[in-house]
Amino acid sequence: MVFDKCPGAAHIRTPTIKVKKCPECGREVEIFSNEMQTQCSKCGFTIYNDLESCVQWCTYAVECVGEELYKKLKRKRIVFVCSGNSCRSQMAEALARKLSDRPNLEFISMGTDPAPEVAPEALQVLREKGIIWRGKPKSVQDKEPIDIAVSMGCEVACPVVPGTRRIDWDVEDPWGKDIEAYRQTLSIIREKIIELLKELD
Repeated sequence: MVFDKCPGAAHIRTPTIKVKKCPECGREVEIFSNEMQTQCSKCGFTIYNDLESCVQWCTYAVECVGEELYKKLKRKRIVFVCSGNSCRSQMAEALARKLSDRPNLEFISMGTDPAPEVAPEALQVLREKGIIWRGKPKSVQDKEPIDIAVSMGCEVACPVVPGTRRIDWDVEDPWGKDIEAYRQTLSIIREKIIELLKELD
């Protein structure tokens, strides 16, 4: 069931008007805050009223857009976890952001015992792939909800969060090894991320 009017905005007595630009022809189109969609008067293109953003919080979202579209639009927070958050998990976060073009997927990385800085070798092999990375090691003490926690290796204890799906990747830590070990690790992580993105489609 798809609504013509937004039930989440039913409590608003006086709807406001927004001006949105038609992505098809560029014409400015007015849409009321309690409308789900409108048509461009110039080209007929269907323009949605901030559909992606309201899906993240509105209790009527599933009813409004349908279960299939809801699952596609609902934001997922994916966390890559390793011990120091200086090599594997940083490379995974950087690669995932590079390889994914889906705005509803958020990628971050954390460490159970964060290092002072990201390993220079990790930054170098990322640069070799055209990725300029400026991430900083972060602690797992994060209060934001997590949908998927990816452990980079068996020595890592992922944060226990109710409702969080855990994935274990047995990726060897390249810390203290030569640059070729970092390149091999990056290649392994890239393949695993591609598989994960296919699964999330």
